[in-house]
Amino acid sequence: MLLQGIVEHEMRFFDVVTGWPGGMTVSRLLKCSGFFNLCEGGQRLNENVRTLSGGVEIREYFVGGVGYPLLPWLITPYESNGLPASISAFNAVHGAARSLAVKAFMQLKGTWRILNKVMWRADKRKLPSIILVCCLLHNKIDSRDILQPDVAFSGHHDSGYGEQCCRKVDPLGRTMRDILVKHLLHSKQTAAPK
Repeated sequence: MLLQGIVEHEMRFFDVVTGWPGGMTVSRLLKCSGFFNLCEGGQRLNENVRTLSGGVEIREYFVGGVGYPLLPWLITPYESNGLPASISAFNAVHGAARSLAVKAFMQLKGTWRILNKVMWRADKRKLPSIILVCCLLHNKIDSRDILQPDVAFSGHHDSGYGEQCCRKVDPLGRTMRDILVKHLLHSKQTAAPK
């Protein structure tokens, strides 16, 4: 069973979708979520507009993995090997931002051990509710709280999970990502000692 969670900067879940079969692609899961419809309809991520150097404006956005489509409000990394340094630097910054979500999922699964068990055999109808309650409880724990030393964090994904790449690219998403790369390159050049 898939769990899609949107995580904010303090590793708390902002939005959770679960209950969909594990064989579904994450891009399809996203499109089935209410959050997707809110973002596409301009009802989310429409408040903060930032003006970058050169007068270019960008809006709020989320970062997502390669399994998600590149959209104006959902920025994914560049795929490929042998990328130019500026794009590799963008992918590194993107990965650092995305690592908060990975850590949140690891903490969720490490703290709530019931999520690591084969519980769907008993009653798979209860599983989405169990996952949702664990996410809500996760949000109540301060991420700076020290967990018991014997709590080992499990991996981000269950064994056997194979992340698929989504090839859908929205032209406005591509433009937004390219603007972010240029801004990052400009910021590095401006901050570099002379």
